[in-house]
Amino acid sequence: MAEQNSYDIVVVGAGHNGLTAAAYLARAGAKVLVVERRHETGGALVTEEFSGYRFNLHANYMLMLDVAPPYRDLGLEEDGCVYIRPQVEASLLKKDGDAITLYSDLERSVQSIRRFSAKDAERFREVYLSYKEIADAYLIPSTYGRPVGSAQLAATYMESELGKRILEITEMTPAEICASWGFETPGLSALLLYLICMWGIDPKESNSSYLVPLYFNRMLNATLVKGGSHRLSSTLQKAGILAGMEVCENHEVRRFIVENGAAKAVEIAPTGCEGPIRRIEAKAIVTSTDPVTTFGQFIPEPELLKRSKLCANTARNWEWEQSSLFLCHLALSRKPHFKAEVADPGVATAFIRVFGVETPQDVIRHISEVMDKRLLHDVGHVTFTTDVDAGQAPRETDPDGAVCRLEACVPYAPADGDWREISKRYGDRLIAAFAQHTTDFDPSSIVRRYDYTPLDIEMKIPQMKRGSFKHGAYIMTQMGYSRPNVQCSSYKTPIDNLYLCGASTFPGGMITFGGGYNAAKVVAQDLGLNVWWTEPASVTAAREKGFLL
Repeated sequence: MAEQNSYDIVVVGAGHNGLTAAAYLARAGAKVLVVERRHETGGALVTEEFSGYRFNLHANYMLMLDVAPPYRDLGLEEDGCVYIRPQVEASLLKKDGDAITLYSDLERSVQSIRRFSAKDAERFREVYLSYKEIADAYLIPSTYGRPVGSAQLAATYMESELGKRILEITEMTPAEICASWGFETPGLSALLLYLICMWGIDPKESNSSYLVPLYFNRMLNATLVKGGSHRLSSTLQKAGILAGMEVCENHEVRRFIVENGAAKAVEIAPTGCEGPIRRIEAKAIVTSTDPVTTFGQFIPEPELLKRSKLCANTARNWEWEQSSLFLCHLALSRKPHFKAEVADPGVATAFIRVFGVETPQDVIRHISEVMDKRLLHDVGHVTFTTDVDAGQAPRETDPDGAVCRLEACVPYAPADGDWREISKRYGDRLIAAFAQHTTDFDPSSIVRRYDYTPLDIEMKIPQMKRGSFKHGAYIMTQMGYSRPNVQCSSYKTPIDNLYLCGASTFPGGMITFGGGYNAAKVVAQDLGLNVWWTEPASVTAAREKGFLL
């Protein structure tokens, strides 16, 4: 059968945003082709199995799956993507053998905190409910719409008490916000600040402080995909294919064909090969690639400069994150017990157990060291995914088997040496630091070990340059209406027929579906397709209040 070389829409990149946009547009009646350079779709939604143990190599904590419109619109649950919300969300493991634990249920968290301070327990309830209101009314709905310019948004904020609270938060750093809570229990402040900053947020910078209420709220409502994170991308792909979408894996884009200021076609070739080069005509091209790749590689500079000097400058000056992630994945024949389980039974099944910090100053110091490319203290968190989903270990052959995930915020290029030389040593440090909080960890229980460094992230998923998991730093010039720049933040570009949908667009990184969901609507409207989906009432309400377009 001859290859088809003409489609309504070509989507570049089969991460979750690309698959989301493609599935919506295919259901809208377009003939859609998704081009993916890797051998499988999903981007950061990687689950690999070793000896029956499933490691979610990258994306693991799903902060928005339960509130994301695509989960409902595309019928992901019916197709097998089921999320599990842990009852115990997070614990801070203390050196003295005690712990501070927070739950998905607010009142259980309040009672847990009351063990340390009645005052803090009541104050926590106040902060939680305030941030929940901000998240529900503004931050979550705004993820699923086009961003508003900063000046207009600031004016909107001043029109309501909720808006004034948001504006007050945006003008503070996360460290200052943490101090404003006024908790007298240092460990509680440390745990919350860690949960907020573990996503590469600098506690001393205010660039992304408006996200603090969102991370506060969603980290205490985080979920896990049953069976492994890749099941999410599998069901996204299935939704698209059932609507007629096609996928071309193991092919990479060489360039976009731009004529008279409009994108007309995509040239692709087998990944890593010189050819054969295949030209695919399209009415629209939707790409999830970062600005450096989109504007700096795929479009000839002379053609780009005719349409947008700003996009050319964005490609030249795009800033990547200063920090990345190190993960040490362990398959254990037996899960150890934690010392703190005696004082706080909730620790036994906590989704995230933080170690190495006891005060907010410890968190600030650690992030500052990472930004300075140093690895001086052993700070991180540990998750046993099998506590939430036992099926991620081969219980039929290893009845006591457990999957352990050790994770830390680290520099891409540490001063200590190249990751290829120090990864084993650093992984050993994290294992030792975690083991100090257990009563019976036995190194001989390690069945398999997989160290996953920033270099490995970049090699496995080239779009994650410098181990990036947000496709670009969260700085003032790359946030909100300015992400990736003011000409492109609403998903259209100055190149006619070329659209953006990736993490380098609003709302940014993480598994939110925002870029793909929002871009799909813009493209569907421009092409006169059937916008078959109905936006959530909360999104409509946020738009009416002026929080989004």
